[in-house]
Parts: sequence; C-alpha cells; structure tokens
Amino acid sequence: MKILSAALSILTFFSTIPAFSLDLAAMGALNKEYFIEAGDVISVNVQPAEEFSKEVTVQPDGTIEIPMLGSMKAQGIKPDDLQKILTAKFSKYVSNPSITISVRKFSSSRVAVIGEIKQSGYFEYREGMRLLDLVAQAGGTADYARRDRVRIFRRVKGADDKVAEEIIKADLEAVFAGNMDKNIALATGDIVYIPRKSYSTAAKWITDNFVPWATLFTFAITASIVAKKN
Repeated sequence: MKILSAALSILTFFSTIPAFSLDLAAMGALNKEYFIEAGDVISVNVQPAEEFSKEVTVQPDGTIEIPMLGSMKAQGIKPDDLQKILTAKFSKYVSNPSITISVRKFSSSRVAVIGEIKQSGYFEYREGMRLLDLVAQAGGTADYARRDRVRIFRRVKGADDKVAEEIIKADLEAVFAGNMDKNIALATGDIVYIPRKSYSTAAKWITDNFVPWATLFTFAITASIVAKKN
C-alpha cells in the first residue's frame, strides 16, 4: 500500500503543474505538413538581398514568379521544401542566401485541428461544417483532452480591411453531452485547439505505466499474505 500511496502522491504533485495555453510544437508541426496550393499568398524573404523579397500569389497553374529566378512550380510543395529549393537557386546570384517562406493567406477551403486529438492536421472545409464534424473526421479527442476548454482561432477582416485574429471559446464536453447549441459553426481557415488536462507529460506516464504496475504489485503482496494466513 505504501508503493501505491507514493505513486498517488507523485501524481498529485504533477497535477499542480499548469499546462501551456497553446501547444506551440503542434502548431509548428501543422505548418510543416501543409502543401502549397494555387491561390495561396506566399511571402518570400531573401537575406541579405532584400530587393528580391516579394509577396507572391500561386497562380492557377501552380507556379509563382520570383525576381531573378522567373516562373517556378510551388503547388504541391511544402514551405520548408520550397525554402530549400529557392536557397539553392539564389546561391547562384547571392552569397550565402537565407530564404524564409511563409504562407500569408490560405486560399483553399480548409480547417485545422491540433492538440489532444487523434489525428491533427488540415481537413477540407464543407459548407455548414461544425466543430463536432471536424473532431469526428479527425478520429475523436485523445485520452487527456480538456474538452470544455477548446479554442477556435479565426482570422476576421474589420471595417478598415485589416485582418485580426479572433479567439472563440468552445465547450466540446457540452456538445458530447447532447447540447447541440454549443456545436459551433466553423469558417474557412479556422484552427481548432484542444488543450491537455492540467497535468504534465510525466504525470501522464505515471498514470499509464507506473500506477497500474504498482496496483498489480500491491495486489500480489496482499494475495500472498492472505494465502499464508490460510
């Protein structure tokens, strides 16, 4: 029983450690897996030759027009891979170029989900798509999802045509309980973030691995004592 009590004490300690409000690693992985599509607006930053930096739109044929390099294919290529291609090409004209590629605007009808979800990534947006539709398509939430604290990150254009990011609170737990009024309608470009419950990865490991073995060990000792008494 002492072993089990110690394990539970450790678990209680870890549960006091707050979780990050946003899984930045998941955001980074999400961006890395994106494939450029026609209509996307891409920012190409070239250092130290800033005169070659430009914001370009991927044409319907999948190409972009880059200063000095001319027309080249971009559709179907990941931003990181395009960055490597441009670095190699610019090396012929610029000494030790540093190229940075970022997708400024996504043209396609897509939404994304990250965090405590079975399959994070981009999914095709459908007219009338709601939060539960996306979660179902992504295979459901993971075991340690904080479903009552879901956040939807949405870009909205104001009256002055400036784009701002809006954060919408969502309660997926209520939706699972049957409250369909909480099943928020999604918009193209939304990123849905499902946070982890407020204990650390270490606590998760203890819960999944140490506690079951400690419980089994304690049960074995108890059974052995009982057997000896009989």
